[in-house]
Amino acid sequence: MIVETEELTVVFRAGWSRRTLTALDRVNLSVREGDFFALLGPNGAGKSTALHCMLGLLRPNSGEARVFGRRLRLGCAELRDVAYLPEEPHYHDYLTVEEAVVYYARLSGLDARPQRIREVLERLDLAKVRSVRVAVCSKGMKQKVGIAHCLLQQPRLLLLDEPMRGLDPVATKDFRDALVELNRGGVTIVMNSHLLSEVELVANRAAILADGRLVAVDEVASLVGRDDAARDGSRRTLEDAFLALVREGRRAHA
Repeated sequence: MIVETEELTVVFRAGWSRRTLTALDRVNLSVREGDFFALLGPNGAGKSTALHCMLGLLRPNSGEARVFGRRLRLGCAELRDVAYLPEEPHYHDYLTVEEAVVYYARLSGLDARPQRIREVLERLDLAKVRSVRVAVCSKGMKQKVGIAHCLLQQPRLLLLDEPMRGLDPVATKDFRDALVELNRGGVTIVMNSHLLSEVELVANRAAILADGRLVAVDEVASLVGRDDAARDGSRRTLEDAFLALVREGRRAHA
């Protein structure tokens, strides 16, 4: 397995009070090599917390998250095979798009030869804005800068935190195509997202969290196929399955 969590539990203290908030409650997950794995759940379900544990940025109260069979630590060699794209990536605003791609590639020890950079920029439709400063780029363009780095790196594992939120339909399609290309090239992807229609197009497996608890994990096709159709007779969607499973999970723990 590329990623495994075992009884992963994270509890936060609520401000200065003695009250606590359980962000993750004994969550067990496994991500196979080559998966496009989606972490789904309402706001506050624990999705970003799970990613931070996988990256070694957050130490759980109990249980553990393993990547490539071990717990990641800042500076460990395994991080060379992991790429992470947050919901709001931040780059040096004074750099141009091309300068940002080159700078972060060299910082990571990647191939930053002009021909290679040109190929990646053209593939992501960034060549025409290569001289535009990052400060004036849209969110979609900034996300593409992050994906450009991933294309140069070709990591074994890519972790994405709400990467399509706020993107327009064209940017969403371009971003989706880039992710599919990476996954088909052998990159394992774990993605948090509220855009269930997009998840249904790209992910092969999904886990659903509610209030920090795992309520379902299965192949996307199986989650959608648990009922033959939605109540109105239309095809059952991932959104239908998601809503039903979240409600069921909350009732079970009420």
